[in-house]
Amino acid sequence: MEKEIEEKILHISFNQDGSCFCLGTNKGFIVYNTSTLKKIIQREFNEGIKIVEMLKRTNIIAFVGNGDIDSDLSVNKLIIWDDHQIKKISELKFSSEILNIKIKIDKIIATTLDNNLYVIELSKLDIINIFQIYQNSKGLFALSSHDEILVLAFPYIHKGYVKIKNYNNNKIVPNINAHDNEISFLTLSTEGNLLATSSERGTLIRIFSTFNGELIQELRRGAKSAVIHCIKFDLKNKFLACSSDSGTVHIFSVYNSIKYLKEKGIIKEEIKNENKGNKEEKKIIPPKNQKSSIGSIINAFKIGISYFESEWSFAQFRLPKSENEKTVICFNKYDNSNSINVVTKSGNLYKAKFDPSLGGECHKIKEINLFQENSENN
Repeated sequence: MEKEIEEKILHISFNQDGSCFCLGTNKGFIVYNTSTLKKIIQREFNEGIKIVEMLKRTNIIAFVGNGDIDSDLSVNKLIIWDDHQIKKISELKFSSEILNIKIKIDKIIATTLDNNLYVIELSKLDIINIFQIYQNSKGLFALSSHDEILVLAFPYIHKGYVKIKNYNNNKIVPNINAHDNEISFLTLSTEGNLLATSSERGTLIRIFSTFNGELIQELRRGAKSAVIHCIKFDLKNKFLACSSDSGTVHIFSVYNSIKYLKEKGIIKEEIKNENKGNKEEKKIIPPKNQKSSIGSIINAFKIGISYFESEWSFAQFRLPKSENEKTVICFNKYDNSNSINVVTKSGNLYKAKFDPSLGGECHKIKEINLFQENSENN
């Protein structure tokens, strides 16, 4: 009798609104509903799946296998899968290994080992654009998740620089000198107005306007270096979360960044509903990050601003010390807006709530192992 192969996670990703998440494993892929934690799709193949991305809450899934170059699921083949038909509906083969992919309603973006980024029409898998990216083993790039807005950000040409490509307005933004060290992670807000970046040092997260490339906020994850695993804006652009190998998930307020965008006219002020009768309106106090006692004056001066003070996180969620593998984080559209989901490569999921005004330590509300036999019914 053959011994059953232990299932291991190769890749974790959330869909665009955080309502579902995918696991690529050494056996295939699995999709869970983030709110109920029910397993909604599970497909097994003769090879592992090293990257998997779900299109919203649809039946369309893009993935890359972990097989050798001659395999049906080789590392250089992009597969588009229709789970209603339970079959592959198209594929695109590249000349080198695929490192990263992200999917939108009409586009799919892929980066490859030969330092190319491809913008691809989803319906026909026609390549629209190819960009040269700065050499990195992760194939890093960021993509706006809004259906009607396509903004791309990726490491470019020189160490620490980021290029912005906005397909909606074709505005040319100067390449952003984000960090002195190599970029380790980057992410965009839902509509692509804000870019958050970290470097290999992992101590700072910088938020830039993608409209003009200006530095708006500098967030301090910690004083000691760390490997950044994930950075994510919430869907309403109120908060930004960061996970790393330090074992702490940090949550920051991005109120100052949104205030900047409104003052510059990049985004519009929300129109208040005046037909509210005699009900008293509660004054909303925006959450505030803790101010650093040692503002990054030298770094700020290099970037070209007169003075800049880094901000510490206003809420934190500490993972058990036993968690020492990669973590991916996300805010879920259908969960409480003041909660965070954390999935670890060891197969555990954590849900935690935070006080949106006072911050402080997060309250853990759920912890499960996704590979336990009864996990889909939790």
